Amino acid sequence: MRKTAWFPIDEYEGRVKRARELMAREDMDLLFITGDRNYNYFTGHRPVTGGTVARPNYFILPLEGDPHIMIHIFIEGDTASTSWLQTIDTYSSLLDAPIKELSTIIRGYKADSKRIGVELGQEQRIGMPVKDFLLLQTELNEFEFVDAAPILWEMRMIKSPRELDCIRRAQEITVKGYVEGFPLVKEGMAEREIAGLLTGKMVEHGADYYWIMLTSGRGNYQRISGRPTDRRVTRGDMVWVDMGASVNDYWADFSRAGVVGGPTEQQNHYQKIVMDTTAEAVAAVKAGVPGAYIVDLCEQGIRRRGVDISFTAGRVGHGIGLLFTEPPSIAKWDPIVLQKNMVISIEPGLVMEDGIYHVEENVTVTETGCEVLSQAPRELWVLD
Repeated sequence: MRKTAWFPIDEYEGRVKRARELMAREDMDLLFITGDRNYNYFTGHRPVTGGTVARPNYFILPLEGDPHIMIHIFIEGDTASTSWLQTIDTYSSLLDAPIKELSTIIRGYKADSKRIGVELGQEQRIGMPVKDFLLLQTELNEFEFVDAAPILWEMRMIKSPRELDCIRRAQEITVKGYVEGFPLVKEGMAEREIAGLLTGKMVEHGADYYWIMLTSGRGNYQRISGRPTDRRVTRGDMVWVDMGASVNDYWADFSRAGVVGGPTEQQNHYQKIVMDTTAEAVAAVKAGVPGAYIVDLCEQGIRRRGVDISFTAGRVGHGIGLLFTEPPSIAKWDPIVLQKNMVISIEPGLVMEDGIYHVEENVTVTETGCEVLSQAPRELWVLD
């Protein structure tokens, strides 16, 4: 049995066991995984992502028999040294997927139902070219390819103690990014410089990776999902930041803001509305509570204070894990009921002419309440 660089082997064995239970329930013979996060989740191998898609990774989990990895020969050494799995095959072409080889592996497993689960549905992506996936379907025409997204999310939404440890550490690092980074912001700095200060602090404190959205100044607050630009901040500008660190590929995701020269009375008023509403919703989080009830609390709390939610993200919260936004969605259209060890955000907000008022909180659901992870100050920072 191989060693793994990230979690003990029993973590991955537990994931395989649970996946097989769900596969049996859904009458699936195999899972065919190519998306980088699910591949990581099952194999322990963490390939470099984000800047290349030249070498897809393939993980095949049968209902019976040993799991199987197929990877490009270029990354064989890294895979062998970090994954817990022993059955690793390689391919060499950068032009074509190893269709014949994959088909041979799949046909070598017992498959009574002839059903293969694939990442076809909600917030999933196939990690190979569509043309090659269609060729694989044609080659394996005796099989039915079905959506595995429901069982993948059923697994990934509930975090193990080790996953929670990674998320807590990512949260702590993100808190330090805000607490140590915001005091360094000066009038005249470009948004990119400010982003560098905050993310630099996260790297300094141990972030493997980071992400950041940042905007500032009147006329720009509708850019709630924008990257930092070369715009220089001036007195009176709110600098709104949403960011997070990752530890072992597990993320944090929460926002905070400050105002160059200090906030006005009106800005403090709107910030308090959102802070108080968010706190009320967080206080209601516990296992067994429907996500739609949290939405109602957010909408009613904002409205009771004289305004309506205008932070238009399509939901007032979401799951956090191997992605910094993932299911469940805290939205009326998602029938999710909160369960112990889910990690979610709660984030009602206002987008106004003078700023973005959004105090996102990240929490772990417990049997009796929740653990608030995003412990950075919620008030608007006074920036020099």
